[in-house]
Amino acid sequence: MTTTTAPNTTTAPSTTPAAPGGATPARWPAALPANATLGVWAPSSPAPVLFPRRFARGLAALRRRGHVVVGDSCRSAQGPGTLPPAALAEELHTLLEETDCVIAAVGGWTLTPVLPHLDFDRIGRAGKPLVGYSDLTSLVNLVPHRSGLIAFHGPMVVSEWGEADGPWEATETEFDQLLDARHPWTERTVPTAGDWSDENLFWDREDDRRRHGNSGAQPPRTLRTGTAEGPLWGGSLLVLGLLLGTPLWPEPAPGSIMFLEADGMAPDEFWARLEQFRLAGVLDRAAGVVLSRISGPRPTSSGFAGHDETLLRILPDGLPVAAGLPLGHADPMVTLPVGGTARLDCQDPTAVPRLSLLRPRPAG
Repeated sequence: MTTTTAPNTTTAPSTTPAAPGGATPARWPAALPANATLGVWAPSSPAPVLFPRRFARGLAALRRRGHVVVGDSCRSAQGPGTLPPAALAEELHTLLEETDCVIAAVGGWTLTPVLPHLDFDRIGRAGKPLVGYSDLTSLVNLVPHRSGLIAFHGPMVVSEWGEADGPWEATETEFDQLLDARHPWTERTVPTAGDWSDENLFWDREDDRRRHGNSGAQPPRTLRTGTAEGPLWGGSLLVLGLLLGTPLWPEPAPGSIMFLEADGMAPDEFWARLEQFRLAGVLDRAAGVVLSRISGPRPTSSGFAGHDETLLRILPDGLPVAAGLPLGHADPMVTLPVGGTARLDCQDPTAVPRLSLLRPRPAG
């Protein structure tokens, strides 16, 4: 691994109030300084090796924010993944200790075998931001659960930063607003307006232009009225389901605001995966639910396409429910502080729902 030692930017955590439901809130990691050192880690697909042009574009976009350290995992393609699980865990530990932030190269399917090798106390002591989604969903939920540190469901190097004409403006802006020390805030509303796309352009062969087109309207919408406030938890239903029933399950705190992704799912599969969570009692721990825009949604074999109806039939009564927010496998995507506090406002059934992120004022 090519490493550069970065200045120690870890700061003492600010004092935060107790989270709703009595849960102890996760603390915010150190904010990114000017000219930050950003580590890139590839625990899942060997996409950096398979799609070098797109990976290089992503690195170039990150270098506008400072120095980039590329882990050895980004140069490897072994078996079904990149490096052996124990080596990937140690690489993450080192990157978190020697850089200001670690960003996943891309998603995939092979992060789960890495999780038992991670030292979550060490991750917590490093106190640095970790960013990813899709296959990284398990880790960005485990870090606040095991380390007491907020992690970020956000853009990755190949999939978002490597777009042909650069990352989408809203993707880039929200990343900077959430992580950069030069953008202090205590409350921020997740943006919902603007064009979006889930067009699939084959990387390094067709992705020589900005993506356009999308799968239907999927506007931000209120499905059930109400308001709620609590810690953020969620991401890919597919990935979270891999951990349910295992010792690594990141149990959501009571009163959580759950955000769910159903990328590429038909309503029947969506129902089955939600039913798994319902039977396990996971949905009973929610205070509110947000469904992301669905990239590549499919109808059932009978033609039924009611994801909203399916979601409402399975959730407990009384929860505010929103859908159509830019939270995952489509561009642009926002960055969410998993383990941080959020407020969901769905009071007006005809108005755009509001998901607001809340951050305590720094001590002193």
